[in-house]
Amino acid sequence: MRIAILSNDLIPGMGRPVAAPGIRVWGLALGLRELGHEVAIILDEWMISVAWRSTVPPPLPSGCTILKPRRIQEYVRTHGIQALVITNSNHAANLGDLGDCRLVYDFFAPKMLELVQNVAREDLAEATATLEQQKLAALAKSDAVVVNGAKKLDYVRDWMARSGVPDLPVAVVNPGLPPMTPEPCPTGRLQVIVSGYLQPWSHPGAWVDAVLPLIDEGAVDLHLLVGAHWGQRQTRGKMTPEMQRLAEHPSVRSHRLLRLGDFRRLLARSHLSLDVFARNPERELAMVTRSVVALSCGLPVMHVPFSEVSGWIKDYDAGWLVDEDDVTSMRSILEEAAADLATLEPQRSGALAVAREVLEPGVAAQPLERIIRDIT
Repeated sequence: MRIAILSNDLIPGMGRPVAAPGIRVWGLALGLRELGHEVAIILDEWMISVAWRSTVPPPLPSGCTILKPRRIQEYVRTHGIQALVITNSNHAANLGDLGDCRLVYDFFAPKMLELVQNVAREDLAEATATLEQQKLAALAKSDAVVVNGAKKLDYVRDWMARSGVPDLPVAVVNPGLPPMTPEPCPTGRLQVIVSGYLQPWSHPGAWVDAVLPLIDEGAVDLHLLVGAHWGQRQTRGKMTPEMQRLAEHPSVRSHRLLRLGDFRRLLARSHLSLDVFARNPERELAMVTRSVVALSCGLPVMHVPFSEVSGWIKDYDAGWLVDEDDVTSMRSILEEAAADLATLEPQRSGALAVAREVLEPGVAAQPLERIIRDIT
């Protein structure tokens, strides 16, 4: 089957750091190809011009093409594309008549909930109204819907009902990432990593107070890898004073944003990913990509108990679930791990099981393949 996926962001293999949208598209493509399908990734030409910022054309992984969205209808017709997957609603109005090609709308993130958290944005009301109309129009044009995580199903079904298409086929399609084997750590000290883009809808929990004394004691090496996404209109998406304090700490190693392969190698050489953040409606439905990537590398994750990722961590014993303000529990977990790294083995085994049984691209893409077959 010939399938195309439209990406609104850079994807792995283009020589730059990537974010959740590009990783999502890449994982879907890997999985569908593993299942025997011919998959093209379409990159938005305007996005490339803004994100790439170079006079030298970007390197394109095999199977990728750069198009203006209004050219997509011509592309799918001339290339015999049987299904087009879109991971955002912003280009739906430009797709035109796709002919016999079926449209699958991927609710990969709760975009409206992200937007409304950006309370200091001056055009928030206008941006919210625009996004609402885009989502409703995209759903009305779609033949099926897929959802990045089961917790978002009710949220998505509400949008489907509002758009007048409550009975569209819908399936949960988890993120896909190739499993990566952990590598030996360069030191006997506990290696903890904190990573992710600075976003206005995500605010750190109280983990700084838990980890800082252990850094001062020399029991923990902390790797800090945070930065701003190229497309983010930031208002509150900046380092908090606590994060700034860590970034300036002489014993904390700060990294620039890395390409996905380099980032995963850093994760594979670490002992624990620390990803604890404040609760809000967006975070409750978030498929937290940094934790997904960590688990794909066999890295245990300290996480909150309310996100899309939390259930996997609990079911597979792939880390620890702690409340955002529970400094005592966080510190106890870190102290035990720092005293004896061998105590992390059950959680590492659990993370590897998530990588193999949930996140392996061919496994994750099976519901997407089924729903495409059903509508074509």
